[in-house]
Amino acid sequence: MAIKTIKAKARVEVLTDFGYWCLAEIRGLKEGTELEGRLNPVNNAFDFTYNGQDAMLWIGHNGVIITDNN
Repeated sequence: MAIKTIKAKARVEVLTDFGYWCLAEIRGLKEGTELEGRLNPVNNAFDFTYNGQDAMLWIGHNGVIITDNN
């Protein structure tokens, strides 16, 4: 069974060392940037597209949810 993702908005915010190093891998993305994407509520992965590339934030490590639209 496929995992259901939720349309959501998130803000880049580094909360842990792990989050810092994961964010460093996404060139040009800075703290405070707000993004639209899809949240996987099972593992708190937030998938989005940035500068034409698929990318991901870990909510609680390098991102916080602004809204989710169930």
